[in-house]
Amino acid sequence: MIYTREELAAIFRQLDSELRSLASSGAPEEERWEVVEDMAHIPASAISEEDRLWWWQQLYDALERHGLTELGAIARMNVENP
Repeated sequence: MIYTREELAAIFRQLDSELRSLASSGAPEEERWEVVEDMAHIPASAISEEDRLWWWQQLYDALERHGLTELGAIARMNVENP
C-alpha cells in the first residue's frame, strides 16, 4: 500500500499533536523521540518516489518545530540564555 500525500500529512498532524501534548506535560526528550520513531516508521515502499523528498522535509520540519534537532536545541538555548 502506498500512502497518499494527504494520508502522510495526516500522520504529521497527529505527530505534531502528540509532541505538543508531551511537551506541555513536561515529558522527557527520550519519550518524545519514541513517539517520533513510532509514528514516522513508514516503509520506503509505502511512500511514492514523488513524495519521498517531501516526506523527509516534513519529518525534518516537525523535528525542528519541536526542538528535536541540533538546530532546535541551539535555538532553545539562545532563547533561554540570551
